[in-house]
Amino acid sequence: MAEEPAADRAQMLEASIDRAFASGDNQGVLLALRQLASLLSTDAEVHHRLAVIEEQIGDPVGAIHAHLKCLQLAPGNPLAYLYAGYCLQQQGRTNAALAVYSLGSDLDAGMLQANTRGDPTGLRLNAANRALRVHFSALHREVVGDKPELARIHDAIWTRTHDRPYEFKQPQQAPHLFYIPALTPFPYAELESWPWVAELERQAGAIREELLANLSQSRELGRPYLDDTMQLGEEFKPLLGSLNWTALDLYKEGVRQEAMAVYFPRTLEALNCAPLYGLSEQPFEVFFSLLKPGHHIKPHYGLSNHSLTVHLPIITPPNCSLIVDREERHWQPGKLIAFDDSFLHEAINGSDEERVVLIFSIWHPQLSAAEREAITRSFSTRSQWLDERTLPTT
Repeated sequence: MAEEPAADRAQMLEASIDRAFASGDNQGVLLALRQLASLLSTDAEVHHRLAVIEEQIGDPVGAIHAHLKCLQLAPGNPLAYLYAGYCLQQQGRTNAALAVYSLGSDLDAGMLQANTRGDPTGLRLNAANRALRVHFSALHREVVGDKPELARIHDAIWTRTHDRPYEFKQPQQAPHLFYIPALTPFPYAELESWPWVAELERQAGAIREELLANLSQSRELGRPYLDDTMQLGEEFKPLLGSLNWTALDLYKEGVRQEAMAVYFPRTLEALNCAPLYGLSEQPFEVFFSLLKPGHHIKPHYGLSNHSLTVHLPIITPPNCSLIVDREERHWQPGKLIAFDDSFLHEAINGSDEERVVLIFSIWHPQLSAAEREAITRSFSTRSQWLDERTLPTT
């Protein structure tokens, strides 16, 4: 006798599932779903259905197995992570649940937001949101410690995952990532008391000469400052994935960009006098920012207030300005501007020439050496945890 086609067999099993549901035969539903999942071994939706039923009336181990199978088949579906994480959490496998929830939140940041939905997905979203917030907040506080001299850092806020209600001190200040409420807020820094400022400004002419001598070669290594995969508003569309706003990176996210840095030895040497911000021995960011004529970097907030952004203007045509917390300033060649980019800020090139500034970050001047080290510990510990996340195998 010829073997029954898989499609026909699947259709028969679906009918069996419907009949079992209608008659209240839960075990019949479970048995038919197990058979259907075995038959349709590459169907993520079937494995999801089986996992949910296994959770309710079946085998906890079978539920985990089905959820993980669903994840393997649908690695880009955040709901698969949400349901798998919740099942792991309900079974007391907290560390595995956190890893799965967190991997899912990489795909959908909505998993980090509370909601009022009363359906099963809403229940799971709230569980994931709470679990991740408690975990990351505890991780921060534990690694910082409770010494009195570190109280400001202990009370700092990872804004996306803080476990308690909070408000920003200033209406125009809203960092996306990390916030230290106890730091005195100021949009622009007063530079007169910083001894390194005069030294770096004396080197501005040499930095300009080096840039002009190497601009054509280094421009070929430039990148769009805003990657086209970034989820930004429509107002940033002219700059997304575009060299209208170009970065010539000497350091990027703490890594020296050797192909570019080779063109700018004098620039990097001149920066040695500044208290460059970094989470390692290397500066976090140093780059030339090139903004094409007629372009406007629309108002936005930066990531944190524990570092300041510094501009050394190199090529500054007329009608170019920086606006921080509604205060407009015009770049002057060779004159530093330092500001806290956790305040709402924007940049405008209203000229018909390209504008170029050297941008780097420095530590917030109010932070002590011990506080800087505590911040570094918090960032590196969080980064290590994220790097070590894996999906459980069973």
